[in-house]
Amino acid sequence: MSYRIRPATLTDEPGIYEVYRAAARQGKGILRREDEVTHDYIRYGLENALRIGISLVAADDDGRILGDIHAWPSETRQLGHCLGNTTIAVNPAAQGRGVGRALFEGLIAAARATPKFRIIELFCREDNQRAIDLYQSLGFTFEGRLKGRVWQEHGPYLDDLVMALHLTKDA
Repeated sequence: MSYRIRPATLTDEPGIYEVYRAAARQGKGILRREDEVTHDYIRYGLENALRIGISLVAADDDGRILGDIHAWPSETRQLGHCLGNTTIAVNPAAQGRGVGRALFEGLIAAARATPKFRIIELFCREDNQRAIDLYQSLGFTFEGRLKGRVWQEHGPYLDDLVMALHLTKDA
């Protein structure tokens, strides 16, 4: 399976929606459940990332969206250098093929090419070791832990880990 990473557009919204629904259906990885993935939710993230942040998709040779990553900073000047709201989803059928890594590498490259961005921040559930390993391999470090932040319907409350990649040495 070949794919390419490219900037997202508003016309990608239906494909991104399908990726998030499939990822939510899988039941691990993204925080939202399938019924919480709505077109409004997808459009909100896409529009904000296109307006003030970064939004990328992985598309196969036929143009089908395999994965999405987007992030945008706070509109507060004091936090405008922190690229946050970082969200990634990869269609389960495309997982394990480097799509998530390629999306993150694209996000990091785009953030480095934007002088105002100095930090990429993200949250990750403590039980998502696959994601933690990926983030650490890309240079993200642990910044903190929000104890009991994530509710699970059938299980204990989980900690949310705060991770960041500092793009400049003085960040």
